[in-house]
Amino acid sequence: MTLACLVAMPAMAQSSAAAAAALDIDPDLAPVNSTKALKASEQAVVRVLVIYRGFGGQPLDTVGMGSGFVVAPGYIVTNFHVVEVPPEASSADIYIVPHKDSGAAYQPVQLVKHWVEGDLALLQAPGLKIPPIKLYLTPYKNERVVSMGYPDITDHLLNRSGTALLEPADAYVTQGSIALFASTNPDGARVDTLFHTAPINHGNSGGPLLNECGQVVAVNTWTAPSTLSAGGDLDVAAGQFVATHVSALNTFLNSADVKPQTTSSPCYAKSEDEIVKDDALTRALAKASAAQEERLGEQRKAEADRAVMERLQLGAMVILSVLVLVLIGLIVRREMRHRAETHHKEPEAPTAWSEPLPEKTKPAKVEKVKPVKPVPVAKGPVKHPIPWGWILLGVVVVVVIIAFLVKDRDIYKRLAPTKAPAAAVAEGIVHMVCEVDKNASSQMVAGAGPIDFEFDAVHACVNGKTAYERQGDGSLVRYMLSDTSPIAARIEISADGTTFQRREYRLEAETYRSYQAQRAALGSLRCVTKTDPGKAGQLADNLAKVRNLSQTVLTMAPESHTVWRCAKKAG
Repeated sequence: MTLACLVAMPAMAQSSAAAAAALDIDPDLAPVNSTKALKASEQAVVRVLVIYRGFGGQPLDTVGMGSGFVVAPGYIVTNFHVVEVPPEASSADIYIVPHKDSGAAYQPVQLVKHWVEGDLALLQAPGLKIPPIKLYLTPYKNERVVSMGYPDITDHLLNRSGTALLEPADAYVTQGSIALFASTNPDGARVDTLFHTAPINHGNSGGPLLNECGQVVAVNTWTAPSTLSAGGDLDVAAGQFVATHVSALNTFLNSADVKPQTTSSPCYAKSEDEIVKDDALTRALAKASAAQEERLGEQRKAEADRAVMERLQLGAMVILSVLVLVLIGLIVRREMRHRAETHHKEPEAPTAWSEPLPEKTKPAKVEKVKPVKPVPVAKGPVKHPIPWGWILLGVVVVVVIIAFLVKDRDIYKRLAPTKAPAAAVAEGIVHMVCEVDKNASSQMVAGAGPIDFEFDAVHACVNGKTAYERQGDGSLVRYMLSDTSPIAARIEISADGTTFQRREYRLEAETYRSYQAQRAALGSLRCVTKTDPGKAGQLADNLAKVRNLSQTVLTMAPESHTVWRCAKKAG
């Protein structure tokens, strides 16, 4: 039975089922899953078949074919040239064949409005239950787009013909981007159009051009024809595909009193694979953040314990000092009392404040008077009433106790004068030459030798392309991962550029693969040397993500630690 005979018969009873609802994801909160969005939109793409009838009402052998899509409940858009009746025919019967996942079967439709200049036609399909596709009114240049439809060449390659064309099938999908906007179409009419690079063929006419969110940005209409040059060569145009702009489509639908769903909000979409990778990265970063928070909590607890110990030490120091001073005071008091009692028992014993004793004379004899000679005063040892030796001993004991408790403890470090940080290298790019410091290195990396590099401390950049993350002390750090072996490295350059360190870590095979995959999902880590706050902020965010991820993975002791001492190259 021929296709013309089959479609000329009365339409059979059809069953329909509701298609999967379109994704309801707020683009301001999360990216649209483009894989699911495009799959949902594909169910609204239909094949358009046109059976031409001659003047006697008999079906002609020629069958018109194209594509279309649902724009509103029960309404389908296609190109006018797809459903236009050629001069050799008197009328045409139009049918649509829905997508195989829509749950609908082929059915006849009616042409309710057409626009010759815009090459658009509106078809009405009573009882059609396929959800419509939303129109995106603000497409932009370089936006990634997808063409969907039923090209003739695909049917030919799959040997589809006759009744096979009435069976619901998958739409053919190609990808590209918007290349150009124009205010006239290839026919010369003043109709907004756009050029794109998503390949289309005969049979794609009337099919939708979608963005990654599954929203219509244009209606595919033209391809550039091949031409014959003056030399007889066939010039085949490549990548020149033209579609009617969505603004012209929206104007046409409004003129027919059909109100499609529209949006002007930016489309932010990612493929399902990208979302899975992002989710894995998010979980890894959350794990890293939790581990970091746990480490910070332990550090805060340790600092609190040290603070308590310091207070206990200071309290013990004060108590001990007071006890020593009290003991020395008691000793001094006892000594002074003892010396006072001694002075009372021996009044003739002189002190520092005693009056000189009067001179002693011998009694004169009666019988003979002799001149009296002065007798010298007996001078014993002078004892001071205050025991300065004991007091000095007490002071020495207190000083020794304070020095013993404070020395080599955190409180000493805080009380000690803060050392000025190492001066950073002067602004500009400096050529540094480095030699291995074997004394400071441990288990040096194999083949370690002299190195040299261009050091830009202002932009934290080495050799003009390798970006480093600046730390709180001014040093620069970067985490590296080998592409050929399970080796990760932490590289550090001191703030003044005079010390270059490399610590290498050997990873387990599974850890290496996971780390490598998560690193690959991150953005660019190349230097940003120009004044561009947006790119600089993105680079800083990427470096922070790498640091958090690496700190979670590199928890083991390094396999090697190599230190280089660097100096500015003369000249």
